[in-house]
Amino acid sequence: MRWMRLVLGGFFAGALVAAHASYPERTVRLVVPFTAGSGLDKLARVTGERLSRELGQSFVVENISGAGGNVGVDSVLKSPRDGYTLLFATMGTMVINPHLYKRQKRTPLTDFQVVGPIQSSTNVLAVRAEQPFNNLQQLIAFAKANPGKLTYGSSGIGSSSHLSAVLLGQMAGIELTHVPYRGSSAAATDFMGGRLDFMMDGASQYVQLANTGKVRVLGTTSRRRFETMMQWQPLADLGVPGFDVTIWTAVMAPQGTPQPVLDALRRALTKIVAEPEFRTAIAPDEPMVMSVPAFEAFLQTENAKWERLVRESGASAD
Repeated sequence: MRWMRLVLGGFFAGALVAAHASYPERTVRLVVPFTAGSGLDKLARVTGERLSRELGQSFVVENISGAGGNVGVDSVLKSPRDGYTLLFATMGTMVINPHLYKRQKRTPLTDFQVVGPIQSSTNVLAVRAEQPFNNLQQLIAFAKANPGKLTYGSSGIGSSSHLSAVLLGQMAGIELTHVPYRGSSAAATDFMGGRLDFMMDGASQYVQLANTGKVRVLGTTSRRRFETMMQWQPLADLGVPGFDVTIWTAVMAPQGTPQPVLDALRRALTKIVAEPEFRTAIAPDEPMVMSVPAFEAFLQTENAKWERLVRESGASAD
């Protein structure tokens, strides 16, 4: 009977591999943990269209928002681990929220597997054109002479726009006053209306304003230069050595997703990210070209960095 069990075991294992090898056989859900119309939502739809083309099945975006992205993340963790529900993960949902929402039980770096990085972007430090700050050093000098007088807005406590300014304050030795909002649009409206002194938020929101002369960009938060924004230098090169806030997005799958499924997704994603038309479609952001092992190591570094910064800032969403 032992030989029969071995034969049957081998048969079922082979059948399972064959089934996964034909992935996908039906529609795949791409969960975006934020509202429709957001930058992440648009990126997911661009990526989903290309995954549908590469793998021959529909990849449909589903928006499940709430609790800073936690509701959508948790919904993916509760789904079957078969590759038919994937997460569009962000820096915020993966390496900031676990430290900001201290009561949550999940640990994203072990609960999820990396399918692949998709996109990287940067925040910018922006002031209005009529303000007297022509460069970063002038803003820092004013802040040192006037502790707490400079105000900045953010899309909420613990957001990258908030923590970017916290990091600037720490590294430049200046005291800044945070004004949190419910979303970037409300903060940007008050900033342009003169009720805030500066913003450190997504570059895509300020490229057009800078081109029309309404705002002045004093620098980018990412340590590396972006080809689409070569006119602006990193803050790290402008007097705050080592400063780096790079915004990133990746496709993640729940831990336990079959390896043949991950392999199929990774091949398709690697091809998509390398395509020139994908780069054009997501500009001014850029594709994030990095191997899975390298991105996993990057996640560990990011997690340690943001755990420290959230703790030191005292930010909490509980």
